[in-house]
Amino acid sequence: MSFLSYLCTVENCGIMAKREVVIKRAAEMIAELGVKSLRVDDLAHDLAVSKRTLYEMFGDKEELLYHSIKYLLQNEAIEIQTNANEAYSGIPALFEIFDAMMARSAVRKRIMGNLAKFYPLLYERIMTENRDYGLAILREKLNALVKEGLISEMVNIDLSITMFYYTSMGLMHRNGRLVLPNGVTEQEAFHYTIVNFFRGIATLKGVEQIDKYLAEKITK
Repeated sequence: MSFLSYLCTVENCGIMAKREVVIKRAAEMIAELGVKSLRVDDLAHDLAVSKRTLYEMFGDKEELLYHSIKYLLQNEAIEIQTNANEAYSGIPALFEIFDAMMARSAVRKRIMGNLAKFYPLLYERIMTENRDYGLAILREKLNALVKEGLISEMVNIDLSITMFYYTSMGLMHRNGRLVLPNGVTEQEAFHYTIVNFFRGIATLKGVEQIDKYLAEKITK
């Protein structure tokens, strides 16, 4: 029995459920093979469905790529946030989220680099939506930290998240344009940027939380 047939033999498995199966499998293949190497023929064969069925579901390959890459990025973000929040709270939870994102950035950069090369309009669409999604999440978290007394009430949240987002994205996707000092890794530069950004907007209580987190990290 095929992967798709196994998941969709129950009576309540409708079109939306089948779409989710296709999107998930396509996302897995993109992560493994890359954007350019994903062929609709191969995906159809893998799922034991016709190529026509896939086109009826998504219209064209670009729409399939859009939903699959969006699924890939958002699922990664949810997994990282869940793991961080289980281990830490407050500002340290954000540090863990950003560090994990940087640690996993290689696959993301490869996918988005290929997307920009072969599907530039789709690249812009996904980058715009991903930016808006990321800024919304960061705004929500910073506002929560203000209420907890960890971030200063005087901080301009919208300006702060915008500056931080573009600085962090510059480090994640520098592609050789930003030359770091000898011996400094991208991960170290990213962590340094995060720590100093939050030190600048944190209250005394927030700075104490940051210092405690860093001290614990050093001892591990």
